[in-house]
Amino acid sequence: MQYEEMLSKRWDTVIVGGGPGGMGAALYTSRADLSTLIIEKQFVGGLIALTHEVENYPAVDFASGLDLTQKMEAQVKKFGTEFLYKDVLKIERDTGGSDFLVNLSDGKQIRARSIVVACGSAPRRLPAAGEEEFYGRGVSYCATCDGAFFRDKDIVVVGGGESAFQEGLFLTQFGRSVTLVHRRDNFRATELAKRRARGKENWKEMTNYTVEEIYGNGTVNGVKLRHTETGELSDMKTDGVFGFIGYEPASGFVSHLIDTDEEGYIVVDGHMRTSCPGIWAAGDIIKGSLKQMVISAGNGATAAIDIREYLSAMEEETELVGAAGD
Repeated sequence: MQYEEMLSKRWDTVIVGGGPGGMGAALYTSRADLSTLIIEKQFVGGLIALTHEVENYPAVDFASGLDLTQKMEAQVKKFGTEFLYKDVLKIERDTGGSDFLVNLSDGKQIRARSIVVACGSAPRRLPAAGEEEFYGRGVSYCATCDGAFFRDKDIVVVGGGESAFQEGLFLTQFGRSVTLVHRRDNFRATELAKRRARGKENWKEMTNYTVEEIYGNGTVNGVKLRHTETGELSDMKTDGVFGFIGYEPASGFVSHLIDTDEEGYIVVDGHMRTSCPGIWAAGDIIKGSLKQMVISAGNGATAAIDIREYLSAMEEETELVGAAGD
């Protein structure tokens, strides 16, 4: 479908975000014959597309995140879902009715009867001096994207959760050494993830340390560490720093319409409804999300089923009002 046609259409459902939550919603809305548009800022799949190995999704023994999301994309397209690659700046209520207006970065608007917010979260940036200066020049938040640039080099991975261990494990195939730096001496990662990483000869761990500064000459060549118990500072040579210290929700464009928690995660009920009628949310962006692909897809399906009932009720109400007017 051409862009101008998308702009002139009144969509039954617009889904902001093309990750598992958005795909799960699109599968069910499009199969229910609801016109469905996914608006994605970057690429289909979201963070999962950058995952080199997926083995915790039903019926999938092994696949890369990219392969799996490409299959999801093909599936929803088969049922009529359209895709638009634009940045959403703000969502507003149409003052003349119950529709929503999705404001895009190019100044254009998309009209929708219902909205699913499924744009997930973005990696939390490292709170270290020099992070901004060396971002893209040795500082990264995507092992799959940038790991190959650090072949036979020393790598620092910051974090203590599942992502830190999984992505760090991936980096061991490139780096001369991969050193996990964590502010505590216990980890949130699963035993399986820890065991796999620790089984690599070039894997190291430094606990009770924080990265205070990232420095270099054009590119990263070292970090300054602080011991969390003694406060002692030390230097460590490294060629790259990968941060996996959590995520931040990308809800700013819609937070004026709906309730969020103090961190910006969207509050939903059991049907994935937000506090604003006509807006649902799914996936990593909702409060209490477990950040698992299979759960995000289920969130999307739950929202879609409720949207179908919501739109049907609206149509019945419109017909009743029209009949009363006659």
